[in-house]
Parts: sequence; structure tokens; C-alpha cells
Amino acid sequence: MEYSILGNSGVEVSRLCLGAMMFGSPTEESDSIKIIERAFEAGINFIDTANVYNAGESERIVGKAVRAFRDDVLIATKVSGAMGEGLNRSGTSRHHIMMAVEDSLRRLDTDRIDLYYLHRWNALTPIEESLRALDDCVRQGKVRYIAGSNFDAWRLCEAWWKSDRMNLEKFVCLQPLYNIVNRDVEVELLPFCKTYNVGVVSYSPLARGVLTGKYLPGQPPPPDSRAARKDRRILQTELREESYEVAQKLQPLAEAHGKTLAQFALAWTLANPTITSVIIGPKSIEQLEDNLGCLDCAISSEDEAAVDQLVPPGEHTGKGYNDPMYPVLGRFNQ
Repeated sequence: MEYSILGNSGVEVSRLCLGAMMFGSPTEESDSIKIIERAFEAGINFIDTANVYNAGESERIVGKAVRAFRDDVLIATKVSGAMGEGLNRSGTSRHHIMMAVEDSLRRLDTDRIDLYYLHRWNALTPIEESLRALDDCVRQGKVRYIAGSNFDAWRLCEAWWKSDRMNLEKFVCLQPLYNIVNRDVEVELLPFCKTYNVGVVSYSPLARGVLTGKYLPGQPPPPDSRAARKDRRILQTELREESYEVAQKLQPLAEAHGKTLAQFALAWTLANPTITSVIIGPKSIEQLEDNLGCLDCAISSEDEAAVDQLVPPGEHTGKGYNDPMYPVLGRFNQ
């Protein structure tokens, strides 16, 4: 396992980050704990979860699993999504952040959150209010570092500028969606992060399973897939025939390395020098072992050129693509 410095923080994180979204459902607790223990054994010291993952079950399982080696792993979790019914149970207001951080600490059974993300930009709350609350969490010792997830480049820039002007903690990293069939962040976001040394912990390197090759053009999804389970994330963002076709055309590149398509896709993302760590989201030990196989796959300049022919730099597959993580707000409130 290789390690990278997380932005300006000075802390070292593994190039692969274990995503915990599946823990609790569909992956049962006992299997989730085995995955976490195996990942730690393989050198992964970075775990990513969120309070909304399975209504807090993911956080609880992560906290239980790492109890014996808590000081040797960094736990990242997030705030923004709705946690229960009623007003003020979601968002990035001071009220919700201060309540959510306590709830996450309790579920994780820990005295600090190593990396705390704003899960997404929120049009209803001034960013300075969120930053002030996060800064207080750091000063209180409840959070070590802060970060943003699903921020456009200009919103990341605004957050950094506000933190600098108000002498508040700055985001040490950003968590964007990034993979072979979704390269939009190469246009502005990744150059910004490279220039200002903001870490990049990218998610969905397999395009929510599309880059495993299991979805075939013109055919229904496999019965055990996220699409078959009607997972809204893949239904709304990744089910594009163009992506299925790209995945099939990538197969020969993976085979030339003696690797699975998933391993090749992960290695391609890791090969970008601006990427600090890539989040993997295995739902089984078998998937974890397959993911780990990407670490000895060297992406060549010929591989890069072949991928660029399929999906040009800075572009994505398909027409009319809209990820709900990046909502179109209309010209009066963009």
C-alpha cells in the first residue's frame, strides 16, 4: 500500500480509502467488520462513511470494527443529509452541524472525527456559517480536519476565501465524483486543487458498478446489481448506454494487464497525480480483494491515450447528463 499527504494537513492516508456506504445494508454487520479488518490488514488506514449511510448504521459498524486499532486509522464522516423527521434535521446550519457532530461521535464510539465533510453545498445556508461551526468543532477537539464533498470549483474557492478572510479552518480536501466516464472535474476543480494543494479523495471510481463491465448495452441489469435494487444513485446518474459501451471497449486494455476491468478503472483513477486517495466501496470480501488488485497495475501513456479516445479529458459519456449531487438551480439562484 502506498500513502499520500492529505492536502495541507501533513497527515498520511492510504491511496485506497475504504468506503462504508454498503455497511449495514446490503452488507450485514458481521461481513462489514470482516471487510474493515481485512482492509486494515492490507494497509488501508482511511475509512469513509456518512451519518446518512443506512440511517447511521454504517457509522456504528465502523466504530465497532476499529475499536482495537482506532488510533491507527482515520475516520471520515459527513453532515448535511436528513437524519430524522422534522425541521432542522438536515442541512449545513450551525444548529444542525453542532447536533450532527455529537450524534456521529456517539455512533462511532470515538472522541474525535478525523475528517469531517460538508456532504454537499447548501444554497440555504451561508458558507461562512457552516465554516464557523466547523471551526468551532476543531477548536473543541471534536474534529481534526474539515473538508467539502460535491462542491463546484468556484464554491470551493469561495469556501477557501471565506476561511482565509475570517481566519477559520480551511478544507484540507475535497471529495468529488471522478472516473473514466465522468471526467468533468478535470476542467476546473482538479486544477484548483493541484494549484492550492487541496487533497482530492474521489468517489465512485467504478461509476457505481458500470466500470466493472456487468451492465451490457441493450440488456437488463444483473439481478444482484444496484440498478436491479433500484438504487436511486445509479438510476439517476450512471445508467447510460454510452457508458456501457465504453466499459466493453475498455476490457481489452484491462486484459492486456492481466487485470479485471474494475482493477484497471481503479488504477486509471489512481494514476492521476492530483488524486490523493480513491474511495472503494466493496460489499463483500471478494470485491475488496479484487479492488486491492489495482495496486500493481501500471497505467501507460498508451492506456491514457486509448481512454482519451473513448472519453475525452474533461468530458462525460451520454447526453443530457445531470447528477443530482450537482443540481441545476436556475439562473436566479445559481
